[in-house]
Amino acid sequence: MAGDKLATLIQMALFAAQHGMHWVSLDLPPANCSTLGSEQDLNRLGCWLGAAAQWNTDEGPDRAPPEADRATARHLGRRVAQVTGHFVRGRETLSL
Repeated sequence: MAGDKLATLIQMALFAAQHGMHWVSLDLPPANCSTLGSEQDLNRLGCWLGAAAQWNTDEGPDRAPPEADRATARHLGRRVAQVTGHFVRGRETLSL
């Protein structure tokens, strides 16, 4: 189901590193990998490095990507905004 998306995400993270950029991970546990999971869960494809989507090739944009994948992408967007805020404001406590 993941369809070799990890290779693309790794390449993008590497390009970001080569240009001095920071890569923000998804920070979600994998979903839909047990009897308690479902196709509607965030990170249903089990990617940590970034948001990934998968849909049937015979479905158009009105049905694809699935809502769970769009919600996962929105989660990543909020996480990027949160991490950006840490850089802009600085962390109140820094533990090294």
